[in-house]
Amino acid sequence: MQDNKIITITLSVLLGIFLQVLLIFGDMQDSPNKAVLEFTKAYFKYDKAGMAARLCKAGDAEMLDKYVSYGEKEARERGFSVWYLGKKLYNPQTYIQSGDYTKATIYLKCEVAPPLRSFFTQESLRHVHQTFEVVKEDGKWKVCGNGNLFAMAD
Repeated sequence: MQDNKIITITLSVLLGIFLQVLLIFGDMQDSPNKAVLEFTKAYFKYDKAGMAARLCKAGDAEMLDKYVSYGEKEARERGFSVWYLGKKLYNPQTYIQSGDYTKATIYLKCEVAPPLRSFFTQESLRHVHQTFEVVKEDGKWKVCGNGNLFAMAD
């Protein structure tokens, strides 16, 4: 009877490890939704490298520089680093509106707020609703500017 319990526990642990490995490999797959979420997280943190990694070649690199410079300037005027202005995404939801294997249109719906500053300044959550055009370049999904890509902060 004791042997059956040990076998059951051992098989359960091995099954859990196997499922964990499967989930890790599944999460490593690149997708249009993942590209939009990574770009948006970098956008609200003023992370130039993170945004550039997910911005397509035809994207608005010049606007990216202006946006990050504006954030750095605003933070410097307040006497803080850019990290102070950064915001966090809450409840992000992405929906594929249309797409195939090389391009897609993704709708993002989320809430954005500063992680710590909102407690002290009582800044409320802001709702973000944005549509992104995403293309596959060099085997990786990237966000393309459609004129209002850097208007999410408004």
